[in-house]
Amino acid sequence: MHPTPPTRSHETAWRWIKRPSRRKREEVRWGVFVMHFPPPLPACAAMQEGGRDRRGVARSAIWSRPHRLTAAALGVLAMLSSVAAFAVAPGDGIENSKHDFSDYGGGVSICMFCHTPHRAISTKLLWNHTLSQSNFSWDVPATTAGTSFPSFSGDSYTGPTSRCLSCHDGTVAVGDIGWYQGGKPATVYNLRLTGAYNIAPEGNLAGNHPTAMPIPFGNQPNTYNGVSTGPHAYLDEWQADPQQLGIRLFNDDGAGEITAGAVPGKSGIECSSCHDPHNKKSVERRFLRGSMKGNDQSYLCLKCHRK
Repeated sequence: MHPTPPTRSHETAWRWIKRPSRRKREEVRWGVFVMHFPPPLPACAAMQEGGRDRRGVARSAIWSRPHRLTAAALGVLAMLSSVAAFAVAPGDGIENSKHDFSDYGGGVSICMFCHTPHRAISTKLLWNHTLSQSNFSWDVPATTAGTSFPSFSGDSYTGPTSRCLSCHDGTVAVGDIGWYQGGKPATVYNLRLTGAYNIAPEGNLAGNHPTAMPIPFGNQPNTYNGVSTGPHAYLDEWQADPQQLGIRLFNDDGAGEITAGAVPGKSGIECSSCHDPHNKKSVERRFLRGSMKGNDQSYLCLKCHRK
């Protein structure tokens, strides 16, 4: 939520501007509102200024220039300093996106909140963020088609969903990383996600779209993460290959090893099937790989479902 803009009586004391993203594109995209204060004048110069406004009414010298910092302005400025990184357009990359925590990490780079070139928690993805120890499950045993909902542990499941939930279940701080400059640092950004960003409090995935589950790739039953497509699924109501429409699929070798790319009979979906955490393939806010509305195959839901 943006702070309330200044009242008319304060407009000569501060100016409100919109700050563009760092990347220059064909169309200007704006971030959050920020206040701009030019360098202050010496006190003697400030007292000498005044003059009249456009109606000819005398102005107080203390309000005569936009750089005068009042107590109210300082309070709003302090509040703005806690606002997250400026928004960046979908597809423009991770810098300045909601996954860019570099401004809060005490020198930790963008990448190292999740990855590290050495001493990673796991070799796969060179993962650097402490994994959740929650056991994840849904509140019902199966879908209406009879596909069972899985149960899995955040610190042992090898699919990318466990990486997403290492922040998005609210049990591990965003800055709880394993390795930086010679060892495990104290938590560099002690924020635990809450509200809409905490999608699985205490491991409860109730109300969330299935993930770590099979998809009827090729319009055939598939087995993934120990779960098989339910016997009542209408296989012709699924896109044969959602990868052709920008969805990322994964495969399970049956021994617990999950890798990217669909394999007939062994394919499934993960959080990153619909979301691109690096904001490179995103076409919509929330890192989505499809639009949030529509009636064609640009609409995210229709990239998998045929309705």
